[in-house]
Amino acid sequence: MADGILGLGSSGSVDLSSELITKLKTAESTSILDPIKTEQEDTQTEIDALSKIQTMVLELLDLVDDFDLFTSDTNIFDEVSATTTGSSVSFDATDTSNMEEGTVSIEVTQLAQKDVYQSNTISDTTATMDLGTISITIDDTTYDFSTDGKTYEELVTEMNKNSGLEVSLEQVGDTNYRMVIKSLESGSDNGLTITQTDIDLGLEDTDNHVLIAQNLLATIDGIDYEKSSNKVTLESGLIIKAVSEGTSTITIEKDNASVVEGIVSIADKYNNLVDLVNSYILGDEDENAVISDSSTLKTMMSEIKGVLFDSYGLEDEENLFKYGISFDSDGYMQVDETELTEALTDNYDDIKELFTGYAEKEGIGTRLKTYLDSLDGIDGLLTAYDDKLDGRLETLKDEYQTASDKLDEKYEQMSTQFAAYTVLITQMENSFASLKSIIDDTSSS
Repeated sequence: MADGILGLGSSGSVDLSSELITKLKTAESTSILDPIKTEQEDTQTEIDALSKIQTMVLELLDLVDDFDLFTSDTNIFDEVSATTTGSSVSFDATDTSNMEEGTVSIEVTQLAQKDVYQSNTISDTTATMDLGTISITIDDTTYDFSTDGKTYEELVTEMNKNSGLEVSLEQVGDTNYRMVIKSLESGSDNGLTITQTDIDLGLEDTDNHVLIAQNLLATIDGIDYEKSSNKVTLESGLIIKAVSEGTSTITIEKDNASVVEGIVSIADKYNNLVDLVNSYILGDEDENAVISDSSTLKTMMSEIKGVLFDSYGLEDEENLFKYGISFDSDGYMQVDETELTEALTDNYDDIKELFTGYAEKEGIGTRLKTYLDSLDGIDGLLTAYDDKLDGRLETLKDEYQTASDKLDEKYEQMSTQFAAYTVLITQMENSFASLKSIIDDTSSS
C-alpha cells in the first residue's frame, strides 16, 4: 500500500522550511540584484576613472597657466634670471614684466640707519625712579614721559605706546641692563632729540648716542639716490636692498631655461593624459574599457590637439613645429630641448607670440588654458559626463533598493504562507495517520 497520498504521510510539512525559502530567495537575488550591483560597481569604477582624468586635466591646466596672456601671476615669458657681483646689495622683484635685459651698476656710499640711544647701565630694572621727565622729540613733536614712582620696566612700557619709538631693556652684562631707545624708521628725518629734566639716565651723553640717523646714499646706473630706507624700487620693478658700502652689479637676462622647462612639463603632462585616456577608452589585453561613453573623451582630446596643431601670430605665421616641437605617430608630444633653446635665443618674441599671443589673437597657452578651464565649468564636457554618471549611479541605487524591497516582501509573504501550509499539512498528516491506523487494524483482524 502506498505510504502517502499527495505527500500526506511523507513528512511534507518538513520540506516547507526556512532553509528552502533562503535558497529560493538567494537564487532569485542572484538573477535580479547581482546584475544591478555589478552595474553599480562598473559605474563607480567609471566615476573614479573620470575623476583621475579630471585631476590630470587640472594638473595640465596649472602648467599651461604660466603661458596664459591673462594669467593673474607673472607670465613665464616675463620672468627673468639675475646674477649679482659684489656684496653691497641684494635684489628681488615682485613684477618682472617691465624689466629689460642688461646690467645695473650700483655704488653704496652710506647705509640708512636709525637713531639709537642707550642709557647708563642699570642694575635693577624693577627699582623705582625719582621725580623727573624724559622728553623725546620726533618730527617736530615732543613727547614727555614722567619717571616719578615708575620702575624702568613701567617706563619702557609707556614709551612703547608711542608709534614712532622702539624702546627696550637689554641685558648687556651678567647683572647690568641698559634702556635702549630707537627710532622706529631709519633716515635722517626720523632722528630723535632726547632731553632729561630732574633725572639723569645718561641719555644726553654723546657717547650714549650710539647710532645717528642717516639716509642711504647710493648711485644706481649713474643716478644719485638719497632715501631714508635701504630699499630702492626702480620703475622697472627691480627691488634693490643695500646691505653694505661698496659696489655691485646686477645682470638681468631672459629666463630661457624656465620657458624650456615649462614647455617640456606641458608635453610630459599631455603625454600622460593621452596614456590615461587611452587606457580607459581602449582597455588592454587583461581588462575591458572602463569608460562606456568614449565620445566625450575623444572630443576632449581632439579639441586639445586642435589647439596644439593650429597656427598662431597675427598673420598665422607661427606654429609649434618651427621650434623643435613635434608629435610622433602615436600622438605623443616631443620637445627637442636643444633646438627650442636655440630658437628662444634667436626668436624669443616670436615664441612668446606663439604661446601667449595678443588680446585680438590668443596664443596656444591662452587658448588651451581657456579650453581646459571650461571642461569643468557648468556646461563643460567633463562636468556633464560626471553629472551623467552620478545620475546613473543614483538610479541604480534606487533600482537595487526597490528590487530588494520587493524580494523581501515576496519572501515574507511566502514565509507566512509556508507557515500556514505547514499547519494545514500537519493537521492532514495527523488525520491521515489516524485513518491509516484504523485501516491497519481492520486489515490485521
